[in-house]
Amino acid sequence: MRLPGLADPHVHLREPGSEEKEDFYTGTCAALAGGFTALLDMPNNPTPTVSAEALAEKKRLAAAKIVCDVGFNFGATPTNAPVYPAVIPEVAALKAYLGETHGPIVFGSLEGMLSVFQGWNSPKPIMIHAEGPIVAATIGLAALYDRRIHICHLSKADELTLVRAAKERGLKVTCEVAPHHLFLTREDAAPERLGPYGRMSPALQTGRDIDELWQGLADGAVDMIATDHAPHTRAEKESSKPPFGVPGLETAFPLLYREVYRGKAGLTLDRLVELMAIAPRRVFGLPQGDSEIEIDDTEFIISSENLHTKCGWTPFEGQTGRGRVRRVWLRGQLVFEDGRVLASPGSGRVLFSA
Repeated sequence: MRLPGLADPHVHLREPGSEEKEDFYTGTCAALAGGFTALLDMPNNPTPTVSAEALAEKKRLAAAKIVCDVGFNFGATPTNAPVYPAVIPEVAALKAYLGETHGPIVFGSLEGMLSVFQGWNSPKPIMIHAEGPIVAATIGLAALYDRRIHICHLSKADELTLVRAAKERGLKVTCEVAPHHLFLTREDAAPERLGPYGRMSPALQTGRDIDELWQGLADGAVDMIATDHAPHTRAEKESSKPPFGVPGLETAFPLLYREVYRGKAGLTLDRLVELMAIAPRRVFGLPQGDSEIEIDDTEFIISSENLHTKCGWTPFEGQTGRGRVRRVWLRGQLVFEDGRVLASPGSGRVLFSA
């Protein structure tokens, strides 16, 4: 079966600064193995992407290593709005953190967000990392300043209710859900199960939340799937202060396609393609129609032994997937086949570059 190449607007490729977890080459190899041909990298590196110089350096490093297309999201701070006019053409979106994350780029209060909404005078979206009541507050700011916002990794039923209401009012709001918030509950983070490997931000939620998110996928309230691919080493995860995040690029499609095959929540293959290929490209201005994947329409067991991500583990170890990616074509070139990356480092394109 052939499908359009997938696109993920929310990944953490970790370079520069945390190459022990992932880098531009290994992360984009993992992307091809999962059927993704376009990614948007997040700005919360140890030295965050909050200046024109940091963005240029990221692009320089990526250009030499990537094997699929990669664009970048710029990081908002309470003081860097004067930089926005120079970087808007160079990025897919602005990212503002109002919740816990990896890296020194978190807003301490909503007051600091005023300069963000005032300064980002662009049709490109402001991506929001927030939970609970803060989601409502940022939707209010979007309405006040007439800005497009994209709510990242929705995890709670109440947050989805807020997004539904905003859309009914005609506000420029889109949202994403990550696979781990669809397949894992807070019980999975218990010490006898995943333990620290189930620690993430936003945290895993309840079965009720999961049911509502699935309904949102099927009925259109949720706009897209984003993996929030956030790899860490095993040593970090097993430390006394395990960081937030899990890898996801190689397991997202097989898990979701398995549920399409089983008829979960009435989700269809056409809807899954919309969620994982068409909508991310449309919302973030990514290339359309330049890639294709071929999947093996059978079940298989997910195993860390077959992963390309540098971190080498998955919270879905031993689970059943369906639709292993066999081949990937990008701009007519076969770049992945039967577990082997055929593309050369640097053959991918850095998006939003002059």
